[in-house]
Amino acid sequence: MAAVTARSENDIWWLDNGQLEVRIEPGPGRLSITHKRTGRVWTTPESAAQPGTPRFRNLRRAPEPARGLKLEVVSGTNQVTIDLGLAESGTDLFVEVGMADRQTPIRDLFPLEPVLPSSTQDVLIVADYCNGHLYPLDGQPLPRTWFNLWSIDMPWVGVCDLAQGHGYAVIVQTDDDACIRLVKTRLADGGQVWAPQVGFQPSYRQFRYARRFFYHFASEGGYVALAKRFRQYARQQGWVVTLAEKLKANPNIARLFGAPDVWGDASLQFARAAQAAGVEKMIIHGRTSSNDMATINALGYLTSEYDNYTDILQVEPGREPDAQHGQIPDDVVLKAEGQRMTAWLTWDKKQYMKRCPALWVPTARLVVPKVLAQRPFLGRFIDVTTAEDLYECYDPKHPLTRSAKRDCGVALLSYVRSLGLVTGGEHGRYWAVPYLDYIEGMQSGGFYSWPAGHLIRPKSKDQQFASPWGGKYHSWDQYQQWGLGHAWRVPLWELVFHDCIVSTWYWGDASDFLLEAAPEVTPKKDAFNVLYGTIPLLWANKQGSWVTARDTFLRTYRNTCKLHQAIAGTEMLSHEFLTPDRAVQRTRFSDGTTVVVNFGEKPFEARLGEQTWLLPQNGFAVRGPRIEQTRALVNGKVHTHIRTKGWEFSEAE
Repeated sequence: MAAVTARSENDIWWLDNGQLEVRIEPGPGRLSITHKRTGRVWTTPESAAQPGTPRFRNLRRAPEPARGLKLEVVSGTNQVTIDLGLAESGTDLFVEVGMADRQTPIRDLFPLEPVLPSSTQDVLIVADYCNGHLYPLDGQPLPRTWFNLWSIDMPWVGVCDLAQGHGYAVIVQTDDDACIRLVKTRLADGGQVWAPQVGFQPSYRQFRYARRFFYHFASEGGYVALAKRFRQYARQQGWVVTLAEKLKANPNIARLFGAPDVWGDASLQFARAAQAAGVEKMIIHGRTSSNDMATINALGYLTSEYDNYTDILQVEPGREPDAQHGQIPDDVVLKAEGQRMTAWLTWDKKQYMKRCPALWVPTARLVVPKVLAQRPFLGRFIDVTTAEDLYECYDPKHPLTRSAKRDCGVALLSYVRSLGLVTGGEHGRYWAVPYLDYIEGMQSGGFYSWPAGHLIRPKSKDQQFASPWGGKYHSWDQYQQWGLGHAWRVPLWELVFHDCIVSTWYWGDASDFLLEAAPEVTPKKDAFNVLYGTIPLLWANKQGSWVTARDTFLRTYRNTCKLHQAIAGTEMLSHEFLTPDRAVQRTRFSDGTTVVVNFGEKPFEARLGEQTWLLPQNGFAVRGPRIEQTRALVNGKVHTHIRTKGWEFSEAE
């Protein structure tokens, strides 16, 4: 193992650990990072600091045991110190940002220039309110150029060359008050690119604490290697808690494996009809009588219901607060500007207010035990908590920093789990993985062309909806490209957390939500569930597929859930594009299961082991130790065949 060395010559400094060499030029404030095995070099652009003024000042060796350099930087109106360091092995460059007076007021602070992509062909990878996107960095307009790290799902982004596999990730360790913006800049060859730059924001208006992040440079493996580096970091932080570990504490979690997430009908009549139709597992949300619920539990289903401690109306005089009622304004978040924070606005303009997170657990303690005393729920779905941003509260009776707000979310989910309940949440955040068992929304791409949160279904692709907050929803083209576009979606979340948590679609973007406007979307979502090893979300109300298109409901269940049951607790090892248009994709899981899916219109010949299949659009081939399934062309017709231990299904469409 090589030691870390620091040396200087003619005012230029170098850091070297035998695997990574970092060159620091004080005048232009430029870093050059060389991967020594391959010779690949990444650089930052020259700073826009005033000519003649060195960007980096007072460079010196950091005192032991640090393995790096200290320097000073003027960022906006603030002077900060920066520690640059390398570990004795590996290809990580660590950055710590400090300030002499931590009570100094700050605004957005961007201490270092961004590390540039290697070419205009590079892509950004980010889990921005979904399990993963690719965004081209070629200088063209992007749907997003700013990411608050408290509102995306994992606190890192990556840049990589999809063809050659090299790239880097920037992982922000102090992410509660951090952001990443995309800066348009130029490469040495003149090409325009977007580059991600790490920034920090005030905590209670001040700098308050040292800010830390690191770059990981990979010579191969692309976004999969970068995601696995974050998984390694997440494990060190205690966020990788597997479903196998969770099962030891609550065996009912096994009811999730291969269970479609179903809303809209919680009756015993529905449960019995579903069982008679061959649906062996389900998450059934909603209330029925205690006796009926006990019977549904005995059928093997997981009973759960909606709960929300964030959005409140005024509690009636003489009554105690509950999940949706509190004292207004006393219980409401007070913003820095002095206004109380608003929350959900209903379609008919009923304005909810935002209960301070410091009051979540005390309120849940009033609510949930009473519910469980009356009905034998096995699970509980906590809305909003893991879907909304971190924010601060300035009310002196319940003040919160963003970090404290996150801790309140952990405390709420921990309390619900402590009652022996299988716990679900809306959307997802990395910090919640140890405390949640399933999440709704991670499969969805975060781009909707209709009021998905209000559960208003579009009747056609060109139907226009006005947002209750003003403006309009995204266009159908945006949804098709970014929300469901197979060429721009990658399973970053599953590469990190597939063996830790069960995920599905958003309830207003469910597997069967667009049967009228775009029926072709449902089989594509099924194909995504197969590829990612996740579960579908379905509706059993009057508009849902159970009532309007039961064959669709049952097809989605069969094609996705038997596979999930087989691989729920496995790690996703890899994801790759098999064709230049990215229409054919493959995933591999730690138990040996391999999945190939064809999203393209042109049939694709897939080979797994000694067998080959001709896959139509949204066709798949799966082979593993516990399951084999295909949706393939046989003599010009689409045949579906699924075989697991003790169960087999075959059908020609």
